[in-house]
Order: sequence, then C-alpha cells, then structure tokens
Amino acid sequence: MRGGRLALCLHLSFPEARMILPASPAVTVYRVEVSGWDNNKAFFVENSELEWSEESGKQVTLRRTLSDGAVVFLRLLQPMSTDRPNPVAYQAELVSSTERGHQQFRLRPISSRPSRRMEFLSK
Repeated sequence: MRGGRLALCLHLSFPEARMILPASPAVTVYRVEVSGWDNNKAFFVENSELEWSEESGKQVTLRRTLSDGAVVFLRLLQPMSTDRPNPVAYQAELVSSTERGHQQFRLRPISSRPSRRMEFLSK
C-alpha cells in the first residue's frame, strides 16, 4: 500500500510527466493461419499474428506479396484445443511494408450475403 501511495504522490506532483506518457490503445494479438493466393497466383499458407485494436482494426503482417484487395482466409490457431475453427474470408488492404520486406495489411470482412446480381441470377 505504501508504494502505491508514493507512486500516486509522484504522479500528482509532476503533472508534466503525465503529458509525456502517450495513451496507448489496447491491442489484442492472436496467432492465426493465413491462406490465399499471392501475386504469383500461388496458393500459400502462412502462420502470423493478427493485431486487433479499435483504432486500427484487424491487421496482419505477411512475408508473401499480395495485391491490394486480395482475398485471404484466417483461421485462429488455438494451441490447447483439438478443434479446428473454420477459416474466415477477409479482403486485404495494403497498409505498409516493414524494414524486413514484409507487408502489413488491414483486413476487411467479406460479406457472406449474396450480391443483388447473384440473387437475380438464381431466380
């Protein structure tokens, strides 16, 4: 309890210190398996980490080169589970490239609803 009071006193005594500390949004990280077709039209499966935050949405970094707007499938990797969750389709939007040459993508969910054209064709 004593240390907590000291920290509180120090925090309140130096308001400029609070201004220096950036407010970091909560980011949740999940191990995922990403699959799809790369720029060379070759099918790939790659393990990666899905970073998920309210501010930036869902993002994944891949070694593969994908065209902007490519469709990828993510499957959550659960180390202690025997169940294999079904993959979920996303559209990959290129955000940036890393210093190591990997590409970071923002993922947008793909609607499972049929398009109006498909509805028309099925009638």
